[in-house]
Amino acid sequence: MNHHEFNENHDNPGQNNQLTPMDLLLDEEFLRQSVEAEELVGGNIGAGLNWGSAFDDLMLNFELMGRFTTLRISLNREVRLLLNDWNLGTATKIAVKTARARILEKLRLPTSKVRQSLLLTLENDELYGEEFISNHEVLRELLELLLTPQDWETIAAVAADSLKQQIIHQAVGEKISA
Repeated sequence: MNHHEFNENHDNPGQNNQLTPMDLLLDEEFLRQSVEAEELVGGNIGAGLNWGSAFDDLMLNFELMGRFTTLRISLNREVRLLLNDWNLGTATKIAVKTARARILEKLRLPTSKVRQSLLLTLENDELYGEEFISNHEVLRELLELLLTPQDWETIAAVAADSLKQQIIHQAVGEKISA
């Protein structure tokens, strides 16, 4: 069932083709379209993951899917805290945004090593008692695994370019007076 068929069924509730949330979760085309739609408006979800056959298992296990969301949010929070500690000034915001995009990319298309580490983390009951994962050591280890030196180079380059543009804008836009 695609998004259009969902809308038709949703708009005509008198029909016998009632959808359940499970119908939508199991429909790959609907998920793909939903992910694209959310990305267009800056949404940051994990529903577009490319985990092969492991994705079906993850989607069918609501507890693991909830944990995956908590893990993703915790990783985003941890990379923000890490970059804030580095005192990057005005470049911090774009560095965090770039790092989060890289993390999401790695979560969507994980290598077998990353997938294995993520699944082990998802199965660790001790990590999931609060809104966020508070074990910074576990999160930093995952960040080391997810973000390669090339990713950090990209993050640094984007942050440096942003800072350069700000300086040029200030210098040219403000017409520095002597």
